[in-house]
Amino acid sequence: MIAPMEKLVVAGPRRLARSLLAELQHAGVVHIDPLRPAELGEFRLSPQEESELRRWEAIVSGVDRTLAVLGVTPVASVPFPGTLEEAEAQIRPWVERAEVLGRERAALEEELQSIQLFGAAAQALAGLTYGIDQSPRFGVVPFLVGKPEELLPVRSALDSALQDRYLLESAPMDKQVAAVVVVMRRDLEAARSALSRLGLAELRFPGAFANLPVTQVARRMREREKIAPEELAGVLEEVAKLGRESLTSLQALLTRARDEVLRYKTASDLAAGKYGVALMGWVPQDAKPKVEEALSKLRDQIVYTFEPVDEHHEADQVPVTLKNPAWAKPFELLHGFLNTPKYGSYDPTINIALFFPLFFGIVVGDIGMALLFGYLAWFFGNRAKQGQSVLIPLVGFNIAPAVSRDISKVLTWMAVSAGIWGFLYGEFFGTLAEHLGIFYPNDGHHSGLFPILLNRLEAAETSTLLIVVCLLLGILQLFYAFGLRAYMGYKHHSASHMWEGIGYLAGLIGIVAYAYTFLTGAGAPLTTFILVAGLAVFVVAMFQVARSLGAIMGYLVMPIELLTKGGQILSYIRIYAVGLAGAVLYKLANDAGFAMAEQLGFIGGLIGFAVGAIMFALITLITIMGHVLQPIRLLWIEFGNNYGFFDEVGRAYRPFKSVRDQ
Repeated sequence: MIAPMEKLVVAGPRRLARSLLAELQHAGVVHIDPLRPAELGEFRLSPQEESELRRWEAIVSGVDRTLAVLGVTPVASVPFPGTLEEAEAQIRPWVERAEVLGRERAALEEELQSIQLFGAAAQALAGLTYGIDQSPRFGVVPFLVGKPEELLPVRSALDSALQDRYLLESAPMDKQVAAVVVVMRRDLEAARSALSRLGLAELRFPGAFANLPVTQVARRMREREKIAPEELAGVLEEVAKLGRESLTSLQALLTRARDEVLRYKTASDLAAGKYGVALMGWVPQDAKPKVEEALSKLRDQIVYTFEPVDEHHEADQVPVTLKNPAWAKPFELLHGFLNTPKYGSYDPTINIALFFPLFFGIVVGDIGMALLFGYLAWFFGNRAKQGQSVLIPLVGFNIAPAVSRDISKVLTWMAVSAGIWGFLYGEFFGTLAEHLGIFYPNDGHHSGLFPILLNRLEAAETSTLLIVVCLLLGILQLFYAFGLRAYMGYKHHSASHMWEGIGYLAGLIGIVAYAYTFLTGAGAPLTTFILVAGLAVFVVAMFQVARSLGAIMGYLVMPIELLTKGGQILSYIRIYAVGLAGAVLYKLANDAGFAMAEQLGFIGGLIGFAVGAIMFALITLITIMGHVLQPIRLLWIEFGNNYGFFDEVGRAYRPFKSVRDQ
């Protein structure tokens, strides 16, 4: 549900502005909005405060640079308790030392990388020049080609440009050919131009080797290849020593400095007169005691009030935070990245928490897949307990521990549901458990440990029941969605939304009643009455929507849309169909593997096991995405669209608090 909020207004003397912000930051529950009344101006920092802000920002920058040299991710900790001057004095030597070590490490790493990339080429080229590259009369143009044949057009180009005033030598390398052109110094540019026309460039060495002749480059690289690693090890040891000495203090300084910067910048949201300041924010109702406790320290010097929110007129301004039971809260992940519900509207978390695992279980319905998702739940949960992020290589996502914890809980519910339905279906990676005699068809001709209670692979026997279950779920979801839309329209005084919800709900009730009689032949008088009454209400609603919108299109669109809504109920059959398709594929994999074992004996069993395992892996990769997306798609599109989840966007609740609590 969306947590009820209250508006907070605080006023006090200007000199207490930073103390007020410090107390609210400590409370960590007030979402501060800019306050801009016509009578007051924007709070502006004094020159001294501006200077202090820049100094705290410099501390943040210095700590960040130092931690980058140390290779440590910033972590909020207990804030540094001292003054700004003490903070600057403490951090200055560490920053200077880190900058020196960082430059030395970068230079050595660059040097070693250059040696690794160009060392072999430098040695080969030096062997071709015989020291001529150091002569004041001759010039050398070194370059690399992929194959010896590529030197033929080089020789032709040099012949055209220089006739016989050059020498071209080459030597094979591992995957390239090193080559040099030796010319008189006056012909250097002509030689370079000839190579350039062929798309070849003179080889230039990077970094410290850039301006040296090839012979000196080769000699220096040989020397540095032995010495530089030792120097780098020494620098790394100094970096580690710096980390041991300073890391705890650096984290404390960073936390304090970021909090100070945040307070200075948030001050611009205050309104200010000559002697006083005012602040406006939003507080969840259950967090009011924290705010009152924080403001009690300034009670004799400030005034404050909490005001109830006018949901009808202020909903666009009120930030939204969700308050759901612990078992359902992790499911906020499944809609939070799409949209923040508007204040006073509907939070779909409970609905998703109830129906997503159910839909997923019906689709997957396999104990083997349940174990796989159970392992994933354990993996994410274990990483979260250890405080480690999870990197998803294919998409480059880095999942924070808090998010991993929620993912683990969602996966646990998915695994439980898939396991329950897997037991009902009697499936363990398809029919593997059936082949092994663990599950058996409950037809009186087979035996095993557990009877298959609902064999979805026997479509002739179970398809009707499972399709009806899926349709009932669709009917429940869409009826609830349109009832919710009508209620929200009434609550927010939106006649078009209210009548739209009433019309579609009544029309669908009539269509479902007619479909029941059409398919079963039962209840004709009653269902006919329901159909007529439902369509009558739909027509009335259609006229009301068109009138409230002032558009004739309401007359044309709603009847077409009503048929579409009926089709959306049918789309819930995909819960059964997608799951059945996956089960059939697993059955084929099992049948292929066991058929080989029966035909070829022990060798066939090994081959069958390998074939089955490969097919299992491929089928899982192919179907897993659909098995997850189909259930959530029904909740996002068929349910979410119809009650208006995407119609209006709310503001996320961002409380003003210490970086330590973020």
